[in-house]
Amino acid sequence: MRRLGASILFGLLAPGLAGSAAAQIAPRLTGAAVVAELEAARHELAARAVGLPHSSLGATSERLAGMADTLRKTLGGDAGKPLDILDADAKASAYRTHAVVQRIKAFLDVSKGCLDADANAMADALGSTVAQVAAVSGSAKLPPVIDGVETADHRPLFVLRNGGKEMTFALVGANLLDAQCEDPVITATDAQGRRQEVQPSVTGISPNRIELKLAGDAPLQPGSYVLHVVPKHKAFLVGCKAQPEAIAAVQVAPSAKVSVSYALTATCRAGKGADRVMPPVVGTMPDFTGNGTVSQQVDTAGCTDPVSYAISAKAMFGDGHAVSVGPISQIASAGITAGLPGGLSLSWDPSVRQLFLRPGAASCKGVY
Repeated sequence: MRRLGASILFGLLAPGLAGSAAAQIAPRLTGAAVVAELEAARHELAARAVGLPHSSLGATSERLAGMADTLRKTLGGDAGKPLDILDADAKASAYRTHAVVQRIKAFLDVSKGCLDADANAMADALGSTVAQVAAVSGSAKLPPVIDGVETADHRPLFVLRNGGKEMTFALVGANLLDAQCEDPVITATDAQGRRQEVQPSVTGISPNRIELKLAGDAPLQPGSYVLHVVPKHKAFLVGCKAQPEAIAAVQVAPSAKVSVSYALTATCRAGKGADRVMPPVVGTMPDFTGNGTVSQQVDTAGCTDPVSYAISAKAMFGDGHAVSVGPISQIASAGITAGLPGGLSLSWDPSVRQLFLRPGAASCKGVY
């Protein structure tokens, strides 16, 4: 394992300052500002829940309302003060709430292009995060917080797959390491606090980032995968002392399967200026799980001189709902692309007589 080279001073920054430097200095974060951003995020989440009626977002939105009320009571008459001058309990509560807001914003951003099954799993990860953070107690002069989980290429991460491969990701936050003390204790549990069989190993660490690896030789238990980080901080006379834990959660969920059936209809030149519509060639694409591209060869030998092609498709999703598109027609020399929900596309390439099912640029980004 390597320490990522941040200085001790950087590690002791307050959580609100742990990100990259901005071009303009932002005003100091106050308790009132944290409450306001939480309420705004809660309303956005409630609006998103309308489009995901079978998700846990509604329950999470209600829990956030309770979190906002609790924070208001904790702040009392000090809501207008900067967080760094609040008493330890109020400061820790406010910084944890601020971290939750960052996680909500990440969810709202990356869940837009997802299939409902993936978005629901991401919502479960968010709900688990909110519930776990709300249950944390304890205070510290420099409260450790985790405000994001991300992939190696810095995409927000909410869902892990059981793909039998090694996975690397990172916890991002503040005060996760005091370089004068030993490394924090990191443990993975389920939502009820039971230790997971598969534990992460630390590959790199700094005050604001912990890089983790999961071996691919053992399956993860479906459900919440909760990461508990307990750092230590060195204080005068007492040495290195354990701090309140910082918590993050992701969801372990199966791939969202999509079954796509198709009908490809050729119109052929039949002589004497007449065209003839051939019987459709029907079939089903290989099962698609959201990653990569699947293809299918289509036999159009019955039409030796095509004038045009038309394609229709029906996508059946794992939750039982189906969407049909087409027919979409093009001249025989041109390709055809039909857009499907979740950022998917079904394309016909006449030059190789193949259909391709692909994820689009707007496909789900919160899934490993």
